[in-house]
Amino acid sequence: MTVIDSRYREIVSRGVVAAAGIAIPGIFVPTLDLAGVGTIWTTMIVAIANKSGHEFNGTTVAKLVTSAVSAVSAYVIGSKILTWAATPLILAFPIAGVPAVTALNAALNGLFTLRLGMVCSRHFLRSEFTDQDALLLAAKIGTHLLGWPTHEEIQTVKEFLSN
Repeated sequence: MTVIDSRYREIVSRGVVAAAGIAIPGIFVPTLDLAGVGTIWTTMIVAIANKSGHEFNGTTVAKLVTSAVSAVSAYVIGSKILTWAATPLILAFPIAGVPAVTALNAALNGLFTLRLGMVCSRHFLRSEFTDQDALLLAAKIGTHLLGWPTHEEIQTVKEFLSN
């Protein structure tokens, strides 16, 4: 798959798996989901930056992560509201409902993590990429994270989660 540069595949794969894993308890405690993803994304961005030869200060990384979490939080909160609204159905059909909601939440966390890893690795590849460029990226990070997933993105998340 060519979705992510081979130099960063392992880093992003670990992030996708961790983000998908936090989605399971995150169904029941939404703040845990966002806090966990924020921590995972921070770790992933720092690892990609280091691998790229960039050392951003903590403020820059925090801005990137905060912007990314903010960009997806409305979507995530919306999906949590739908999950809670669907609780009567989930309780009526727990054998199908709970795994379905868990899988959806894990897939969304994995997809957003993959996209963040893709955009950061693509930008950080530039040797002249600076803290200032990272702050500009933070301002528009949402445009890179939201939208319908491509077939290739879905396949990559599936591949990462199956390894």
